[in-house]
Amino acid sequence: MCVLQFRWCRFSLFMFVVLGQGTTFSQDANPDSTKAVLETIFSPRRAPRARTMGLVQRSFLDLLEVARPKLEMALVIDGTESMGTAIVGIRHALRQMVEDLQRYKADVSFQIVVFRDEGAPSGVSSFPLHTPQIARQGGGKLRSFTSDQNVLREGVEQIQIESGAPYFPELIDLGIHQALTELNWSHASDVSRWILVFGDAPPFDEGFVEAGSKARRRVATQQLISTAKRLDVRISSVLCNSRNQDLVSYRGVLPKTQQFMNRLATDTGGLMLDLSYADIRNAIEDAARIQRVRYRKIGALTQESIEAARTQATERRTSVAEPRRLRMAVLPHVSLVDLQSAGAFDPARTEVQIAAELRHHFRAVPGAELASSLAVERQVMRFKSQGIRGADLLPALATALRVDYLIWGSVVEMEGRLQIQSVIYQQATGKELIRHTVRSSAQLPVVEVMSSLMNRLVDKAIESGTDPRLAAALELIGAGSLAEHRLLQPVTETLSARAPLLHGFELLEKALAYPAGSTDGALLLRQSRRALELAQRADQQNPLVALLLANVAFNEGQALLRGGQEDAARVHWERSSRWLKSAFARRQQSRFSYLRWEIEADYALLIKKDFAGATRIYERLAETRAENPLHTTLRAHWMLAGIHSGDWGVAHAPDAAMLIDGALVRHHLTQILAHFEESNEAAFIRRQLRWDDRNGKNRFEHFPRIHDAVAEQIR
Repeated sequence: MCVLQFRWCRFSLFMFVVLGQGTTFSQDANPDSTKAVLETIFSPRRAPRARTMGLVQRSFLDLLEVARPKLEMALVIDGTESMGTAIVGIRHALRQMVEDLQRYKADVSFQIVVFRDEGAPSGVSSFPLHTPQIARQGGGKLRSFTSDQNVLREGVEQIQIESGAPYFPELIDLGIHQALTELNWSHASDVSRWILVFGDAPPFDEGFVEAGSKARRRVATQQLISTAKRLDVRISSVLCNSRNQDLVSYRGVLPKTQQFMNRLATDTGGLMLDLSYADIRNAIEDAARIQRVRYRKIGALTQESIEAARTQATERRTSVAEPRRLRMAVLPHVSLVDLQSAGAFDPARTEVQIAAELRHHFRAVPGAELASSLAVERQVMRFKSQGIRGADLLPALATALRVDYLIWGSVVEMEGRLQIQSVIYQQATGKELIRHTVRSSAQLPVVEVMSSLMNRLVDKAIESGTDPRLAAALELIGAGSLAEHRLLQPVTETLSARAPLLHGFELLEKALAYPAGSTDGALLLRQSRRALELAQRADQQNPLVALLLANVAFNEGQALLRGGQEDAARVHWERSSRWLKSAFARRQQSRFSYLRWEIEADYALLIKKDFAGATRIYERLAETRAENPLHTTLRAHWMLAGIHSGDWGVAHAPDAAMLIDGALVRHHLTQILAHFEESNEAAFIRRQLRWDDRNGKNRFEHFPRIHDAVAEQIR
């Protein structure tokens, strides 16, 4: 059985909507929304995952990544009572925002302008940062920007909330104008200049003047835009939520606020983020629950290095080389009509478990890649909706899944006996390549019937010679050592353990295809754990079952951590530790060497904290040997990238300096992108490092250490 990885959490990065259209306004706003904005919008790891409504434009990361080497940012903040919770959020998130920005730009400096209303005790505006003032031409002084985080933090702490009466519209126009005209903006060509506005109300209408309250519009929108363009300043806005007692007023002027902020952003090249829309707000708050992590700067990956890795593999004729890859998909052994019926992919079915065991066997073939069961299921259902069925289904599936071979067949079960027929369908010719039928009997128990079937399929493929590429790969198994030849042996010799083991494995594989923390994935993990616990009670000496249970518990913990449930996550990680220790104690019972090495590597990494020892084993598994299946090679590169970036607690180890190496991280990530470009791991790398297809390199050069907290709990 293939070993499923201790999965790194996979959080997608998508652009979010900056102007909403037609979405229901939600009255109950989370007071942490503004905090969540600042904690996520400049972080590739924590930026919102979902494209929410309406018009999709650029993200703040897109702006940041094309910005000049240095960045000046003015925060223009509404200081009236209705913004009380938003200002608290800004205080709490400021440090995180600065850290995120500094990973992109070594030189980031700030200023703050707070605007209020006529009659406010502190005046209509203030500059809470204590920075030097520079004389300007024509008289007066300009306030300097600062990169001192202490000055920035102290300034934000000094912001006082004051009354916004008598009207809900405020002097946001004055605040922006003062940021444009009273700050010492650099004129250097290597500096990007940004204003980020936080407010919940529009300015007064242009031309509005009221003598009694002295309320009036100070600066026209077009004047703000013209000044910003002249100074080359982008204006972006965050439309915040008001406190509940102001909701009636807030809603009444909301279209004006949206129009004002959107025009500033559109005409100056900035962005508007509208938190009045529940789906945008929820997406941001959900992203903010992703745990904060440390990073390791690793530098640039390039398309040239990826192509060089592919060329080298081809020249050396290794198992990862494209000409030697064998892409396969195994279908449930049901009729083509039943394949598109409800329940055809139910892991409790014998026909599905047969497919799971065949995938296990074929994964051991050098150079073999197996499509996941969930990918197969989704494609079958997609074809059902399109009316593709019957004899057209197999060639259509092979093409859509981009596989060279489909394995499919039938199962007849009667009185505890099985008759299994499997067919290898060749995509290139669109024809059946090999067929074999096997029946269980007193001489051939059910637990051994699949091994017999696999052995005969291998023999027939080699003997027929009709597909030299497949035959050559299968010959490597037959020519292997006795230990490796046992790859074709049963997954368990205990009859009562077989069905729950395959059931649990199938569920776990499907669970890992979902993002960590998803409802569907969490349900599948729970179901997998229950099935595998049954298998473990029936076959207590099987290290594979223990290792799979360790995987389930680990990923259940990751899902809980994703939802902010740290205490509950620790319980599952403790279980993962116990199961991994159990697998290690029984590792000599494993039927093939790579499983034993994986257990030993994981044990050295997570339990013994022997990082150097774990590295040596993973390096052996990363080698393109015939006995190392591709999924094992992929996982080894993945784990080594984490170790050399300082993840898994390595950064705190005495020998950290010997192990942490950005060049080695780049090497292993490059190998994954070169040879496993459709894997979940490659997708994670591209998202986290902000891969740019057009320029052939990553735009973010810091790799996240997301397992430090987990490593502290597993021991």
